[in-house]
Amino acid sequence: MSLTDRRIVITGGGTGIGLATAKFAATRGASVVLMGRREAKLQAAAESIGAAASYHVLDVTDDEALKRVFGSLGRIDHLITCAAGITIGPFAELPEAAFRDFFEVKFWGQYRAIRAALPRLSREGSIVLLSGYLYRKPCAGFSPFAAVNGAIEALVKVLAIELAPVRINALVPGQVDTLGELIGEEANHARIEAAAGKLPLGRIGMPDDIAHAAMFLAENGFTTGITLDVDGGER
Repeated sequence: MSLTDRRIVITGGGTGIGLATAKFAATRGASVVLMGRREAKLQAAAESIGAAASYHVLDVTDDEALKRVFGSLGRIDHLITCAAGITIGPFAELPEAAFRDFFEVKFWGQYRAIRAALPRLSREGSIVLLSGYLYRKPCAGFSPFAAVNGAIEALVKVLAIELAPVRINALVPGQVDTLGELIGEEANHARIEAAAGKLPLGRIGMPDDIAHAAMFLAENGFTTGITLDVDGGER
């Protein structure tokens, strides 16, 4: 299925995996609509892509904003939800509010985006939700990720039936180099070195690796209801 002249909406589109996906989609002939909270990041992202890109500033926790923006777009062909956050700590020590806030962004944010997009989504189109490896490959301190990702992957299985012929899939990145700005370059370099040494490929993923997989899920018209691991062989 060609992406030429197709419109793709990407939440969390100003940085990281979302931006890499937008750039990849534009090279395939698609127009991209970037959504995110920080206008400066979105503007820079759109400028780096060129005429194929536009953007809207919004927070995926704001249901009314999502409905308003999607309602203004006209028809869309694909939705890719990359907006997320980070909450780490021992389960017994994490405040319930922190757990809820993480769900609010990564699970309910994707839920709201789907609901807002559906009235505008082409019947030949697709949805790609971002999960993550910390559900089926658990790690101490990441219980919020495990819980949210498990919920996302379970939702995809049901929606693949309910929303058909619209396709929906879960994309599961492994360890990806997207945290430099958040945790600092020194800490990020240490994380990359430690993680890479444990992976069969000897490196962690780059945003472009995940973007390539997202485009496969958008383009392949016979793929729905799957969970696609892109994790460098992490087991």
